[in-house]
Amino acid sequence: MSACPGFMDQDPAMRLLVIKMAADHASRAHRGQFRKDRKTPYITHPARVAGLVAMFNGSHVAVISAWLHDVYEDCTPEWITRTDEFVAGLPLSDDEKGEISVIVEALTKKNTIKGKAGRLTDSLDRILDAPPEATLVKLCDRIDNLLDSGDRNGGFTKRYLASTDEVIDKLSVRASLYGYHCALDALVTIRNSKLKME
Repeated sequence: MSACPGFMDQDPAMRLLVIKMAADHASRAHRGQFRKDRKTPYITHPARVAGLVAMFNGSHVAVISAWLHDVYEDCTPEWITRTDEFVAGLPLSDDEKGEISVIVEALTKKNTIKGKAGRLTDSLDRILDAPPEATLVKLCDRIDNLLDSGDRNGGFTKRYLASTDEVIDKLSVRASLYGYHCALDALVTIRNSKLKME
């Protein structure tokens, strides 16, 4: 039995290499983009989400999905095509590549749906139909975005807390079922804290 949990239990060198490939690809795709503060490079968000996914024992598939999760939503059509090709060419099994594609697609909000609330609800519904680790990636995405929202105005914070409640409500059963309760508990704790609230 291996002393290293999660994606490190079999062929760790290959798994780490593929994660690095995904990190490099996401860094190129998000080059020149910034977070809402207009100072922080955007890539810090996927990096933090990937770190959280690994911390909560996500597999290499989940960590790769975390690195790529905003490319389809926030990058150019050229990078969407490049990312499809990148995932197809990864040295992973067809099942793993398929899971990455489905997880990333589920986390991608559709701009064709009117309003942020509607886009979130649609994405959460698709996450519930996606491989289980889509739930973990979304919880970690929301943890990082919630922590990062503290310097926004109060209106943004109230709206974001309301949408966080929807994430918690919709994903809590699945999170508990698949062993992501630590990530869920962390999100609930942060949501209920006074951290950075104004």
